[in-house]
Amino acid sequence: MKQNNPERIQPHTMMTNRNRALFDNRLPVIGSMLRRKAIARLLRNDTPDDAVKLAHAAAKGHPESGEIITRLLQLSPQRSPGMHAALWSCWKQEQYTSLKKKLRNSTELEALMLKALEQMTDSDEHSMIIFTLWHQLDNPAIAELIRRSRRHAPSLELDTLFGLAEHEPDRYLTLDDPDCSILEKALLTASPAQKQRINTTILNSRSSRLVKAYDRAAGNSHSPELVIDALMSAEDHDGLFEQLRGMPFPRALDLIAWWSATGARPSDPARKATIERVTAIYQAIPDTLSGVRETAPPGTQDALLFWQQQNLTGKDQNSASTSPDPLQRAGALHHAAYRNRTGDRELRLIAATGSWPEQLVARLHLFSNETFRPHEHVCWLESRNTIESRLLSTILPGTVEESQYFLDRLDELEHPSDSARKALKLMLEIITTLQGHFLAGVISVDDHDDAPHDHAIETENAEHISWES
Repeated sequence: MKQNNPERIQPHTMMTNRNRALFDNRLPVIGSMLRRKAIARLLRNDTPDDAVKLAHAAAKGHPESGEIITRLLQLSPQRSPGMHAALWSCWKQEQYTSLKKKLRNSTELEALMLKALEQMTDSDEHSMIIFTLWHQLDNPAIAELIRRSRRHAPSLELDTLFGLAEHEPDRYLTLDDPDCSILEKALLTASPAQKQRINTTILNSRSSRLVKAYDRAAGNSHSPELVIDALMSAEDHDGLFEQLRGMPFPRALDLIAWWSATGARPSDPARKATIERVTAIYQAIPDTLSGVRETAPPGTQDALLFWQQQNLTGKDQNSASTSPDPLQRAGALHHAAYRNRTGDRELRLIAATGSWPEQLVARLHLFSNETFRPHEHVCWLESRNTIESRLLSTILPGTVEESQYFLDRLDELEHPSDSARKALKLMLEIITTLQGHFLAGVISVDDHDDAPHDHAIETENAEHISWES
């Protein structure tokens, strides 16, 4: 009978012993020493499997996880390419969760991570790691590393996000994105802080193309005021004119007042003619109207106007939203709702349970006739179906029926008897002129039974309506 050689140990037995040493749980000093030796031995082996094993051990809360992450970050893609590739692939699969957890409270590990990123090659795989970590950590040092090394992300959406969030709009403007799908995907993945910086980039870009692409890609999630301010900065008056579509009529009057004061005009002949006409009408509105619209007494400021003009960052917004002062909370809510940063669900909840200033703001933005609690200490007024209320609630361009209603009211006010009725007549002229420009195309004259456009109506259904363009 042949005696086994005690010095010959099978491979699986060696692996078992290594695992035992790596997770040795004996007395603190001895156990820690054995575990550290096991870590060093696995690193010396220079095999991809050992790198993954160490990464998994750190992720599972290994007693020496800090030491493991430190040693792993020191792996070089040049000296240990196999271990380096396996390590970062392992971290990528778990969305860098364990790495980010360790980085959260350690400036030393953050410095090691930056050094590790600097050593990475120009390959698409390494660039994607760097950009993904920038995106998830939003770390200014990683952003500076990207700028310094002039890297571009392999993903066009991620490169676009970086360019807009880090004030390098040319990263997007050099791309061909006719349907704005690249920009749309980039905006969808932006964090709240990154969205704030993107807004600043859009506003300061003075690029009409970028503003229009942003307006299209962002959909209902962006601030209309940001687009208007950016188009003003870019001096794109044709783009500004198109913003009238979907704009509340009172806001349109503000824009018309700005055109009237500056003398600026769109370049398109039809748009220019429309603005020439409405600014002339606006200038004829009696001065008493401005006094009526300016409701705040001398020395005071309109609260809603003050709130909506605030420029709250994400941190400021959160601080105001949780303030013990109900007026500050109401201001934060109005600021968010005015910029479409809060939904009807939240507004309805606040309208039913908030303090009375918050309820007021919430219900101003709900635009509904919902029945709220029957017994309250505030009396909520319902709007009356008057010419003034319909004017002020109209979203341009309105409907064909609304246009006919305003034209009929205009005929009734042919000879206004006082300045208020004259002002009302002139505002009706402004809205019908704007509707004339935007709604002229909805009438189709066609010999066939069906109109050629989805949004068209048959002429026999609107025989009494006429518009000037």
